[in-house]
Amino acid sequence: MKLRTCPQCGSTDIGPDRLMGITGMRYKCNNCGYTGDVIVEQDVEKKFKK
Repeated sequence: MKLRTCPQCGSTDIGPDRLMGITGMRYKCNNCGYTGDVIVEQDVEKKFKK
């Protein structure tokens, strides 16, 4: 499972802003207002495995 976080504030309250055609998805952070096509994705399952 991937956890998406905002590159500016680290919030997980991030979702799609609008489709950008060929360039892909644009995201918006509902916490700080960041908009852009760059987000941080972390593999949650690997973080919790021992």
